[in-house]
Amino acid sequence: LDLSPEQVAGRISLDIPGYSISHEAIYQFIYAKETLKHMDLRPYLVRKHRKRLERGHSRKHQKSHIPERLSITTRPASVNDRCEPGHWEVDTMISRQSTPSLAIALERVSRYLKITKLAAKTATELRISLNRRLSRHPDHMRKTITYDNGSENVEHLLVNKTLGTQSYFCEPYHSWEKGSVENAIGLIRRYLPKKTDFATITKEQIKQIEDLLNNRPRKVLNYKTPKEVFHECVALAP
Repeated sequence: LDLSPEQVAGRISLDIPGYSISHEAIYQFIYAKETLKHMDLRPYLVRKHRKRLERGHSRKHQKSHIPERLSITTRPASVNDRCEPGHWEVDTMISRQSTPSLAIALERVSRYLKITKLAAKTATELRISLNRRLSRHPDHMRKTITYDNGSENVEHLLVNKTLGTQSYFCEPYHSWEKGSVENAIGLIRRYLPKKTDFATITKEQIKQIEDLLNNRPRKVLNYKTPKEVFHECVALAP
């Protein structure tokens, strides 16, 4: 169903009361030798790594290159619990076939997506994209943005200055901590497989994919669409 282990772990107690599991246990099960003897679930993961990456910091992350980086562990409970709108997750999609990339921004409550083509995966391109696309929404829909630790996110303070947001960052190698946007990228890959040359993709094609996903009924939203829920949130102005 294109769900990440984190989403499965978070959802199971709602779907099956009395049951619980951690996302780490799911990952360990998927990569266990005994599991692989009978079935290979790795292709269903967003990243589809044949081997699991080491947990923790690599040498290049011993000193963060991101200024004033706040860990996701300090993010308020209201963001984690999705009890208020205006909190976004951001990631980028790249293609080995081309320099252009895609910026993906997702609002956590509604799962509403914004997909923007970048000329290159750079901090300046991403900053301009986020400022342009998110500034169209009212202040209460622009509270926080959660990123990974990629170098394209180093201008997050300039984004905050323009949008009035607060930045948070996943722990290294913990991309599942922004599982909603990871899941969304998996959905986008259905339309734009990994070998797609983004240089050949038009803005009209990207808008069509964005509209298809934002108008798709979602079980997690009680079969409302992300667009419907997002517009409800916008209407709930303080």
